[in-house]
Amino acid sequence: MQKLLVTGASGYLAQALIPIAAERAEVIGVCRNPQQVPDPGQSLQLDITRRAAVLDTILAEKPDAIIHCAACNPGGEEADMVRVNESGTAFIAEAARKLRCRLVSVSSDTVFNGVDAPFADDAEANPIPANLYAVSKTNGEHALTLACPDAIIVRTSLIYGTDVIDRGTAGFKQRLEAGESLQLFTDVIRQPVHDRTLATHLCTLALDLVNESGTINIAGGEAASRYSFGVRMLEYWGIDYQDRTQAVQGYGIPGLPLDLRLQQDRADALGLETPGITDILGKPR
Repeated sequence: MQKLLVTGASGYLAQALIPIAAERAEVIGVCRNPQQVPDPGQSLQLDITRRAAVLDTILAEKPDAIIHCAACNPGGEEADMVRVNESGTAFIAEAARKLRCRLVSVSSDTVFNGVDAPFADDAEANPIPANLYAVSKTNGEHALTLACPDAIIVRTSLIYGTDVIDRGTAGFKQRLEAGESLQLFTDVIRQPVHDRTLATHLCTLALDLVNESGTINIAGGEAASRYSFGVRMLEYWGIDYQDRTQAVQGYGIPGLPLDLRLQQDRADALGLETPGITDILGKPR
């Protein structure tokens, strides 16, 4: 049985990924809070922003493959984004190269500026400079490619689940329960991807399609505005949003890419198909 190391093991994506991966590999989850790693994975404490700790841990564990999920998400401090998304990614890639193990790294559709979509698998990253998260993910991609040229970078979109509420929808719920209203964009287009679908495909890339490298887009099979997706998720989780949700435009907001649709030719050719939100949630009410 192969050994798979998962970074960011206490995060939202890893919560879906680790149980799926554990069906076919020995899984070790690493993160700052290992007590939050889901069963049945083993867990280790690791701060990926510390180069020596990353090299020592990974070289000692000798995984056959690494899925790099750790990230500092939008809304975090700029310094943390640099440390985690850029430096941390570079350290993981350095360790993978030294060990000569497979590396699959999760990136973002926001590495594109939202102009001239849909973006191809091999499209060059061109983030909006004001979007600090997007810049840090782009710099992380570059650092990873330099340190570990054989790695594969998966550019994905909004991640949601049907077992555990996603971070964005949870934030909407909190604001609504506090009596606030929501403004959701009608002109910001993404391709939300189901957590278990993305997790399954990441495992396939890490454990089976080991000769693939470079960049690949894996997002949901259906494009949706942030407004329509947000409303669908609120409805799914039974959250009352009526009369407190406004449809607005995001055009002109600094740092906000509008159209982040992704071509998925490479994923389709590899058999990595992704359902859309209607496939998962059913037709809108």
